[in-house]
Amino acid sequence: MAVLEIIAKGILMGLGLSFVVGPALFALIQTSLTSGFKAGVRFAIGISLSDILVVSLVTFGVSALFEEETSRTIISIVGGIIMIIFGVFTFLQKMPQKGKSIPTSTGMSHLKYIGKGFLFNIANPGVWLYWVGPVSISANMGSAPIGGNMELTQRESSLLFLASLLAAVFTCDVMKCAIAYKLKTILLPKVIHIINKVVGVIFIVFGIYLVVTVFVSIPNPVNNI
Repeated sequence: MAVLEIIAKGILMGLGLSFVVGPALFALIQTSLTSGFKAGVRFAIGISLSDILVVSLVTFGVSALFEEETSRTIISIVGGIIMIIFGVFTFLQKMPQKGKSIPTSTGMSHLKYIGKGFLFNIANPGVWLYWVGPVSISANMGSAPIGGNMELTQRESSLLFLASLLAAVFTCDVMKCAIAYKLKTILLPKVIHIINKVVGVIFIVFGIYLVVTVFVSIPNPVNNI
């Protein structure tokens, strides 16, 4: 398998995964609408960092924790509570003032949005299951010639595939931020306020769902969230 083929496969899969609808997508759009393009990009950086961590842990078999009932219970409850908290804060956001400029960002605010994106994404149990497929595919990558007598090892090919995939997902997230920010300029503050309410409710319902599934036997959350 050629190097360019590995990169192309990673990018194509990343493009597909980036359009999966889940809590992170709503959070990314809501952040860009409410706090601006730069805040949205920082939130996307946080999501990307958590994805890198999850991919690394899944690669080393940490996803096996989900096979243990006690671990699944703790992860679902903690993740659900975090989602509910995010939902409440989003729902209670005040209506933005028309024409009001976005405050100048500081170093701490940069970290705040990155931290929010990281925590929000990694708290979703579905994210861990979401990355099991791509990691499994990467494990089946063979060695790849890179010219002369040199070639990438199987592990290097796997890392290249995952890096291309993650880069494609992050690029698409940045594009989502840009589109959402452009929409902000044409949406009335009242519409943005309603969007915050709707997104807040979505987070709260998803969080409650995660907690309830621990105690009630109902279908599990969609794995591709």
